[in-house]
Order: sequence, then structure tokens, then C-alpha cells
Amino acid sequence: MRRFIAAFLAASMLCETLFPAARASAQAASPFPEVPLPSSTQGSHLGAYVSLVGGAGLIGASYVFADRANDRYAEYLHATDPNEITRLYDETVTLDRLSSGSLIAGELLIAMGLYLRFLRRPSTSRVDIMLAPERCALSYRF
Repeated sequence: MRRFIAAFLAASMLCETLFPAARASAQAASPFPEVPLPSSTQGSHLGAYVSLVGGAGLIGASYVFADRANDRYAEYLHATDPNEITRLYDETVTLDRLSSGSLIAGELLIAMGLYLRFLRRPSTSRVDIMLAPERCALSYRF
């Protein structure tokens, strides 16, 4: 039994000298280095919201223009004077084009507002100068 205890002590001393990481030494333990988190530079979404509201307003205006164009066309169908027929027809075509244009512009503004609000990444500089001993002096990101 004494040989076993002596062999065990010799093996543990040998392991301690050969494998110092296997033992838990308090003086070697150090706190984790503090890693700074990047600051959140979230900009204002005012442009996106203005675009969304403007697009919704133009889409609503297209329905008003379409309703007025339909009223003018109904008057055109019941008109008997040639000058009035020409005037009502021209007003109908103008209001119909305004309706189509405001609908398309409103849809484009809605799409732009959604892009600006949810899809566009914040603009960051692609070239950075880093002054740290473990980093390069100039960094370029894609």
C-alpha cells in the first residue's frame, strides 16, 4: 500500500510539473478582457414615414380623380352640345390621366418608404483608419 501511495504522489507531482494547465491556480486566472460594443447609430426614419404618408395620400387622391372622371364621363354621355361634348371629353381624359399618374406615383412612394424604413442599411464608411497595435493601419470593407 505504501508503494501505491508513493507512486500516486510521484505521478501527481510529475503531472503538476509537466502539465501546469491541469491544475487550477488562482494567480494565473485573470478577468476576461472587456470588448466594447459598437454604438448604435440609428438615424431618423422621418424620410421613410413622409414617403409612406405621401404615397398613401396620392393613392387616395387617385380614387377622387377617378370618381370625378367617371362623373364627367356620365355627363359626356348625356350632353347634346358639340362644344360641351368636347370639353367634357377632354376633362374626362385629363382626370383619368391624373388618376393613373397619382396612383403610380403613390405606389412608388410607398415602395420607396418601405425600402427606406426596412431594407436600407445605415451608411457607414467603407475605409477606416485603425490605430491599434494588433490591427492594420488601413481597412477596406466590401
